[in-house]
Amino acid sequence: HNAKTNEQTNADINTISPAPMSSSTNQNYDNSQLTNEQAQQFLFSITPPRDLICPITLTLFHHPVIALGDGHTYEKRAIQTWIRCQQQRSNGISPNTASVRSPVTNNYMEGNDNVMSLIDNKLIATMARHFREKLGFELCHYVESISGNSSLGDGGFRIRNLVEMGADLNIKGRNGNTAIMMLIQEEQLDLVRFFLVHNCPLTIVNDDRMNCLDLIRQKIQLQTGRSLIMAWTDLLKDVEERTMAEIRRKEQHEQNRHDSNAQQRERQRFLANEARNNAAMNRNGTVINGTLVRNGLGSLEDGYGYFPSLVALQFQGSIPPPSESFANFELGERERLGYILKWLGGITFLLWIFG
Repeated sequence: HNAKTNEQTNADINTISPAPMSSSTNQNYDNSQLTNEQAQQFLFSITPPRDLICPITLTLFHHPVIALGDGHTYEKRAIQTWIRCQQQRSNGISPNTASVRSPVTNNYMEGNDNVMSLIDNKLIATMARHFREKLGFELCHYVESISGNSSLGDGGFRIRNLVEMGADLNIKGRNGNTAIMMLIQEEQLDLVRFFLVHNCPLTIVNDDRMNCLDLIRQKIQLQTGRSLIMAWTDLLKDVEERTMAEIRRKEQHEQNRHDSNAQQRERQRFLANEARNNAAMNRNGTVINGTLVRNGLGSLEDGYGYFPSLVALQFQGSIPPPSESFANFELGERERLGYILKWLGGITFLLWIFG
């Protein structure tokens, strides 16, 4: 799937671009009972394209990377785990040798000294994010269609499968509520617990500045039956623990992002210094067997007065200076033109005075 044409790729992006949240839609978002045929059709409609599914995990991509060893795209953690397991089975063979088989072709991964070399696949990541957002909007529509404590005709089939297919659980719907917030408001405890198992975000706030914990506490105050109070209290304890864990994960993620940015800035400084050093070496050249040899194309920074083409301007740090004979000729022409201008200026002044 990495060898797609541009036309196919653009068509895929247009196909999976997320639809905006709108009340005016042709699709009827209800949770009525489904026949087997309708259930199969629904699953087919929300199944991600094969190009957006990791061949190892068989789930929608979150962090796709290209393995240079075989050119295929995988989920980053999955391919890293695969490579480590393969290397452990190779009885300590160096990771820089072809000791790892491709998960797709089963051939030894080659073409690079280090099979652990991975490159972010930004195109596939963007397409997968768009598809998750599309499923997230659809999920919000189905949750919004739940009214009161009415039972779900499909038993939550549509909602559960949208979550399992990788719907973005950060998407907000009515009044800025995420899907789990709306389920808490509708007192759908079974579905709320299902969302918790899939690590849905809990720290997001709605338009009333309330998060999941606030909504659950509000529901506890409205309960009258003892069994319901206990059920909501147990849910509150579980959500509190998960909320604290989510906060810690966010803090760790922010720290990792800060460290990564610092490393990237340092790497860019190093590359900039290398580029300047290489430009200096290109200008000065290297003496080999008594002959001055310039590596690359030189530099334009010396500025000898000639104007290159716009194409050449793209390589301002690598344009060779003119030859010494041409520079001397240019200097002589400048002096000659200078004398001519001075004589013309003097004659014009005299004509103006005595004319």
